[in-house]
Amino acid sequence: MPAPQITHPSPLTPLSNTPPLEVLILDDERFDRHRLARLCSGLEFPCAISNATSLTEFQDLLAQTTFGLILLDYALPDGTGLEALNMMHLCARNLNTPALMVSGLAESGIMDQAEAAGCYRFLEKDTLSSEAFACAVKDALTLTVPLVASDSARFESAEVEQLLARAVALYAQDIKPMVSRLMRQMRNLRAQQPLDDAPASHAAEQNCLSLWSFLIEMERQDGATLLANVTRTAPTGTPAPPEPKSSKPPSPFSAPRH
Repeated sequence: MPAPQITHPSPLTPLSNTPPLEVLILDDERFDRHRLARLCSGLEFPCAISNATSLTEFQDLLAQTTFGLILLDYALPDGTGLEALNMMHLCARNLNTPALMVSGLAESGIMDQAEAAGCYRFLEKDTLSSEAFACAVKDALTLTVPLVASDSARFESAEVEQLLARAVALYAQDIKPMVSRLMRQMRNLRAQQPLDDAPASHAAEQNCLSLWSFLIEMERQDGATLLANVTRTAPTGTPAPPEPKSSKPPSPFSAPRH
């Protein structure tokens, strides 16, 4: 089943059928925050307004809520709107949220930097009209690629366990014949022509037996145990081995199991 997507309200959608668009306003001037909130209330869809007066408050709100639109002032008491854009790009919740910079500092250098930093539009406070604001918001929401909701994109744990168990069993079945052939070849070679380095030959054979035991063990593991072993790590950071079973695995020279 395809994962649902986070979509932004369309200006053409009826108010009664549209969830509020979460809007974050970053501005240290109370008058300007109220003005932007009034402009949002004049849009053709409902908005839920959150306010931040500094970059510190802004960063806290970014971590708490996924916003559909962010309105930024440039000059702030503890930084600039460009720093706010950078905070957005570093925030998993809001790295794709459209942003408009609404500032009284309409310098070309600031506009260029804002656009280069990913701002959709730079709007001048002194000349901003409700029509221009609505048009800019509509364009920003239309051009934004919706993010896939991370929670809904996750597979059910039962599916992951089943797939993991099947994959491990298939890999074990592919490797076991190779280990078996290698051990047969080593024993045949030793029977026909005794090796000079008997301890090394014995160690190699023991390593093959250990690998065979490991493959048998992996085939017997259920999906939940395999998944736990994948996510569980040893203190050194290396994957922890599976829990040992009490039963002894069959020899690679025994009759195959069906």
